[in-house]
Amino acid sequence: MAQLTNYTVPRGAKFGWVDQPNQRGTIEIIWSCLLVIFTCVWIVLHINVPKQGEGYWSIFFRKFRWAGFSVFAPEMVTLAAASQRSSARRSVPKMHALGIDYWTPIHGFFAESGGFLLHTPDAPPFPVNTRTVHYLVEKKYLTLPREQVLKEQIWDKSKADRFAKAVAFIQSTYMTIQVIARPTQSLDISCIELVTVAFVACTVFTYYFWMDKPLGVDYPIKLHISTSMATILRDAARLAGWKRREMFRNFAGMGQRPIPRVPNDLIPPPSTLRLAFPLWGITVSYAAIHVAGWNYDFPNTSESIIWRCSSVTMFVVLFLWGLAEVMTVKPGFNFTLTLLGIWEKESTKNTPFRNWAVDAPATVSAMLYFVARTVILAEAVASMRLTPSTVYQTVQWTDLLPAFA
Repeated sequence: MAQLTNYTVPRGAKFGWVDQPNQRGTIEIIWSCLLVIFTCVWIVLHINVPKQGEGYWSIFFRKFRWAGFSVFAPEMVTLAAASQRSSARRSVPKMHALGIDYWTPIHGFFAESGGFLLHTPDAPPFPVNTRTVHYLVEKKYLTLPREQVLKEQIWDKSKADRFAKAVAFIQSTYMTIQVIARPTQSLDISCIELVTVAFVACTVFTYYFWMDKPLGVDYPIKLHISTSMATILRDAARLAGWKRREMFRNFAGMGQRPIPRVPNDLIPPPSTLRLAFPLWGITVSYAAIHVAGWNYDFPNTSESIIWRCSSVTMFVVLFLWGLAEVMTVKPGFNFTLTLLGIWEKESTKNTPFRNWAVDAPATVSAMLYFVARTVILAEAVASMRLTPSTVYQTVQWTDLLPAFA
């Protein structure tokens, strides 16, 4: 094998196999991390069905906003995916009990994302979720047209690209293996790589939870009913439980009644402790990955302290606040609580203690998390201006083969 050194190669010279230099550059590290994050977000993110007549750019920018939110708080997107999966799966035995034996989790996901548009004789059409569909079928108000709602027809609306998902999986896997392998050869890991691996860890779970959710559906399936609008809205409101806070009632065109689409920030909370505890574990593990950069050689002591304080803040907030959120699943919980700062569920006992005992600490925790996460992302990029020399050395994979053997 020939190995090129840093000298001028004569014009016309020819070589056989040339070894790759045992180095990588700053732009290569940053670019590879950004590419993994972008690919994972854009492929994995499943936004809900848009409203009728909505333009391409409106849908594009909505997904772009959620892509930004996914980078900033990937664990919240994982929570959304897991909760939607739980709701979709819970709907299956309930619909089967009504004789709808062809109902699957795919139908449940489709309904939760606004895929079924209900038409009434006295009001504009509006999307209905799994609970509303179940209620309407149970009360004999609605007969699902089997030939229009088969699983294959719903999945045919999906724009899932298996090749693109495979590329995203390969990129993410390679990044993760490389970060794990570097310490075995005493090579430092950059902070931006650590942040990327934490993001990938959440994205893997998000992909799993959304595996049965149709991707990129543009047009819903229309359902027709003869029941009055007043009856439907009254029952749907009773079933919903959560409502938007006053300041967000008209945000993103959601002031129209009935709502023209299911908002993407409507995240049904975990319904059981069996689901809530694993989700809590995922979010805590996500924060713990950032704490792993505790001993990283930052450009100066101040930045090292900032990283440690921010990563510990994220960990403590997700540990304690997440545990408090888990406890809300238990029967008998009767305190006002907000979700993402947008949705709220009020206590049936309107007292200052019931209204603020849980909601106030949760709001403060959310603000602390926002600051800590912003600092982590900023420092991950800023630390690249002065990094340990071993960050730029590549992993010698051949040296690991005997260990694996």
